[in-house]
Amino acid sequence: MLASSKYISFRIYLLGFLALCAVVAGLALARLPDGRLHVYFLDVGQGDAILIRAPDGRQVLVDGGPSPAALLDELGSLLPFWDRTLDMVVLTHPDTDHMNGLLPLFERYRIATVLDTVQDGGEAPAWSAALAAHRGQRITARRGMRLVLDDLRITVLHPAEPLLPETSDNAASLVLRLDYGEISLLLMGDAEQATEEALLAAGQPLQADVLKVAHHGSGGGTSAAFLAAVQPQLAVIQVGADNRFGHPHPDTLARLAQAQVLRTDQDGRIEVISDGRRLWIRVGH
Repeated sequence: MLASSKYISFRIYLLGFLALCAVVAGLALARLPDGRLHVYFLDVGQGDAILIRAPDGRQVLVDGGPSPAALLDELGSLLPFWDRTLDMVVLTHPDTDHMNGLLPLFERYRIATVLDTVQDGGEAPAWSAALAAHRGQRITARRGMRLVLDDLRITVLHPAEPLLPETSDNAASLVLRLDYGEISLLLMGDAEQATEEALLAAGQPLQADVLKVAHHGSGGGTSAAFLAAVQPQLAVIQVGADNRFGHPHPDTLARLAQAQVLRTDQDGRIEVISDGRRLWIRVGH
């Protein structure tokens, strides 16, 4: 009877171990590259953080939101637990609602490349201090710069040099265009109307299927003239619930009436998936 009990206990442990292995293997397979573009607009409160997974599996993080804990929680739910590598981290501008979540990241993740702008204002000293732990490449973004990840092209549309000394952090915000096959996304950071006018005047390629609305939907951007050039099918607003700034502004929402609008304060994490011809959208965690 004793030998039989030991045998039964061993079988229970073995079955439990095999079940655990199956779960881990399933999670690993689910997170392998699937040949599609995945863009996650992360739910980090009143701030921006966007994780881009290229069709070949390479990973780019654009901004980090205001809270390291919120960012790490989002990354932990999307990346395999053994994956502590980011191919690129992008800071659009050194304001706390875009930057703070990134500050401890250099101690926790291996980051191959950092892309940022000339850092003179905002909380630039904190960003410079965090970069002291960075051992990879650092690139200063300029208009026309293009990064290629498999079939995904990331193009810098703004800023162009030279920037005037009095240029605000928001006006100098990095603007990125993503192109994958026939699908395009425009990530506007915190760009203001003056930046939109500069992009229009320079004849930059603005038409995009997905628009990441600038500055959390504030009233100082996303003008009618700009939207006429972009003509987005989907507009994503990264914003915190009941924020003290009144974002998104009602006028901005009114101008976005022709697009489908999704908001992280209402919809949680927003995932855009594309095979280069079609778009799929998932919301929530």
